[in-house]
Amino acid sequence: LGTHTVRIANMSACESETSETACGFVVEFADIITQHAMNSTGTNVGGWKASEMRTYVNGTIYNALPSELQNVIVSTKVISGHGSTSGETNFETQDKLYLLNAQEVWSTNDRDTSVGTSKQLDYYKNQGVTASSYAGAIKQYNGRNSYWWLRSAISSNAYAFLYVVSGGRWDGTRAGNSNGVSPAFRIA
Repeated sequence: LGTHTVRIANMSACESETSETACGFVVEFADIITQHAMNSTGTNVGGWKASEMRTYVNGTIYNALPSELQNVIVSTKVISGHGSTSGETNFETQDKLYLLNAQEVWSTNDRDTSVGTSKQLDYYKNQGVTASSYAGAIKQYNGRNSYWWLRSAISSNAYAFLYVVSGGRWDGTRAGNSNGVSPAFRIA
């Protein structure tokens, strides 16, 4: 997958959050490292937990990292939102690598059921990223601003996940679309 830059996304502790994805020392890829569909079937049923993306990120991408880095990445409790499928509630997984959710980037989002389980990462807070000021959420792929996935299934349907558009705002798109992948992880 090439050589990529990472940045410190968070250093502050969590207080009441149930997801550990914004707790302590969090590192994220500064830009998009590859492109991939969330699910080839075009569904958000089962959310991040059941997604092909989760398997890809924690398999192919994790295995491509240097062993020295793999040795310091800790397993993280990840809470992710669900779609509109009857009976689904937020999902919990244990992951080495994970995608961010809407709250971790913009601090709020009315289409992500997992809002309230995490907090805005220090990096995005310091960049002043909000729902109306979002240039600090822009990431690039091959030198151009591009779309990148979040782990949150959109709560109003059974086929889309949230993602960051090339200008930094959030939107939703079909799970079968290929968008940027820019994982985060925690270090012990």
